[in-house]
Amino acid sequence: MKFQSRTAPGGTAARTPRPTSARAARQRRRAAPDSLGDIAYAGIRQRIVSLELPPGSAVNEAGLAAELGVGLAPVRSALRRLAWENLVVILPRRGTLVAELDAADLQEIFELRVELEGLAARLAAERSGSEERESLGALVERTRGALASGDHLALIELDRELHAAIAEAAGNTLLASQLDWLYGHVLRLWSVALDRVSALGASVAEHEDVVDAIARGNGPEAHARMQEHVRRFQAAFLESENARDRST
Repeated sequence: MKFQSRTAPGGTAARTPRPTSARAARQRRRAAPDSLGDIAYAGIRQRIVSLELPPGSAVNEAGLAAELGVGLAPVRSALRRLAWENLVVILPRRGTLVAELDAADLQEIFELRVELEGLAARLAAERSGSEERESLGALVERTRGALASGDHLALIELDRELHAAIAEAAGNTLLASQLDWLYGHVLRLWSVALDRVSALGASVAEHEDVVDAIARGNGPEAHARMQEHVRRFQAAFLESENARDRST
């Protein structure tokens, strides 16, 4: 088997995928939806992570098809894909429900995310080029602005953009796709608890530390800083949930 190679930042060799490879397919799908099923998937997923379709709610297939301008077949294909990602639950003869935010599920998500996010940050520090590092710095600046203005919705979107950009800079499409899947669950947590999660300024400062380590090419530090950031978010979310439980 032959591979095409290119030289990545830092002098390491990176493989350019064949057009028919799984890696090339992932790159195409991430670049732009190429089927009605992909369009339906993106639209339904966005409604789930933004809580427009809240946890435990029934999914109206016909309604979604009309909203998205597609047929029932693409919607059902998208729902099967979302079920594999644990964002919906398909119950025979009962329909499809948006998955609940179960405590045990969240623990497993955080355990996996802390390892993969740390790996992505380390690889980004080792592999990213100057343009990618400048883009990360620009995202941090925009996050500072959103924090100063108190725009919480913008903070959610910028958090997603920054983590996605770090995953992209890591140069591993399989890792990026796994983190995108995990981050769908994280976005739901942000949407549920952002108004109750404290220390948003600390979170932005942690982003700055991660990006600074990546810009300096310090892989071990970027790895450690990112893991600290993910663990702090987990602790802050759980604290907010416990406080809500005590008040009810």
